[in-house]
Amino acid sequence: MNAVVTCTGDRPVCLSLLIKWMEAQTVKPDQWLIIEDGKTPISEELINAMPEYADIIRREPLKKDPKHTLCLNMKAALPFIEGNKIIFCEDDEYYAPRYIEVMSRYLESYEVVGIGKSRYYHLPSFKYFIHGNCDHASLAQTGISKSFLPELKRLLEGDSFIDVRIWNTIGGKLIKQK
Repeated sequence: MNAVVTCTGDRPVCLSLLIKWMEAQTVKPDQWLIIEDGKTPISEELINAMPEYADIIRREPLKKDPKHTLCLNMKAALPFIEGNKIIFCEDDEYYAPRYIEVMSRYLESYEVVGIGKSRYYHLPSFKYFIHGNCDHASLAQTGISKSFLPELKRLLEGDSFIDVRIWNTIGGKLIKQK
């Protein structure tokens, strides 16, 4: 079972694009958890555009929240993850139609997988930017097996650079075999 986790807040245009990328997938996720903590909750219009496999979890923002709430939102998602393959998708990334299919296939053999040189969509300019990251995959292009969840819980303690901690934990290699 594939679970996709997306953390978002106050970015309705980005989220609407991600819905488009998700609906274009050749393999749809069994579960799509969207953890949202924007000052303005997701609109009814956007909620109605969500596919049936999407669940929105609202985490009310707190005054004591750090500037970047990615780790807090990821922690909020953990109790709801049902899949044995967990794929992280961010709302400001482009995902090719075979993204979930390919990541899922790799997660059959590996505990942590990622794609370097991801394609970031810069909304203000309506342009794509291809990251040059070959040392590690960004979180937006990372997937893990359920067996890695205890390690992920530990790694969520710290700054928002969770992707760096994940890849450092497995020795900096782009793929960790089970």
